[in-house]
Amino acid sequence: MSLMEWNNNLDVGVNDMNNQHKKILDLMNKMYDSYKNGDAFESYEPYLDELRSFTVQHFKEEEEFMESINFEGIAGHKQIHASLLETFQNHYDEIKGSKSLNDKFCAFLKLWLSAHIQGIDVKYGQVYNNQAA
Repeated sequence: MSLMEWNNNLDVGVNDMNNQHKKILDLMNKMYDSYKNGDAFESYEPYLDELRSFTVQHFKEEEEFMESINFEGIAGHKQIHASLLETFQNHYDEIKGSKSLNDKFCAFLKLWLSAHIQGIDVKYGQVYNNQAA
């Protein structure tokens, strides 16, 4: 059972960003599925590590994209990214120390992805699509 599935509500209207969001979802789900199957930490640790590094890369590329379209909300978006990365890192450090994933981190991931994409990322998608029209 996956943590979260891709659906049209997560479509921000920018293919590159959608594809990156899908990759984040895929990594989350692989990690979560392995955790819920009772697999050893070492089985899903690579997904955790890749999720962390890919998220950092995604936020950087997303911010560069927002700059390229002169998105007015970029300053606030960068602050949100910084806060999300800090929270992610705190969970990551706890998980690496205990060598076990936990439901608190999974809930954070699900809320982050759904709320952030649907509530915030869609705004740059709207600007982008209005410019392209």
